[in-house]
Amino acid sequence: MPRRGRPAPPFIPLTCIAYRATSYDVPLWVNPNRRNGRWNTAGGVPTQYVALDAEAPFAEILRHENLRSEEEASHYSSTLWQLRIDSNLIVDYSTFDRADAAGFSAQALVEDDHERCQAEAGWLMAQGARGLLSPSAALPGSLNVTLFGPRVLVPWASSPELASSIPAQRLTTGHPPKGLTGRTRYFGQPEPLLAEYLRASATRTKRS
Repeated sequence: MPRRGRPAPPFIPLTCIAYRATSYDVPLWVNPNRRNGRWNTAGGVPTQYVALDAEAPFAEILRHENLRSEEEASHYSSTLWQLRIDSNLIVDYSTFDRADAAGFSAQALVEDDHERCQAEAGWLMAQGARGLLSPSAALPGSLNVTLFGPRVLVPWASSPELASSIPAQRLTTGHPPKGLTGRTRYFGQPEPLLAEYLRASATRTKRS
């Protein structure tokens, strides 16, 4: 759980192109999520998950569906969406050291148990956060954007007047990219960038 008396992390504006892969007709929703996710609990605040590159959403699918071989991946098809994100009040946990500096555990960002992230999301929303940047647990080196609250798809060329509206367009429907299974981090596997960060942190502590 977040520490009592902990100051709220600084917010940043975020304007970017993001991606999401889905097996249904829309990439955004206004209803509560039906199942737990890293930053949400089932039946809670609607939470949107997107990524800053087009491979990470497919890696998330491979990880959650436990599709470890090229043969298994070739039988899974999903739609890739492109979204224009323009939001303020975003928390920047894009690196392990930034999360640590803000008082949130670097390990929790990518650990298999989502309980600490779910608790952190509730606390961040209580501080007024509309979302956060964080490392992808499925594809080391990639970044995810999580948005708290309902969002509505509007046409790609439109200029949204409401903060809840996000321009989006369907890019393609197909299988995960070939070779991605070999770069996806599955449940139970270590996160190499986290391990590197922890080693460097331990070395700095010994020297100080």
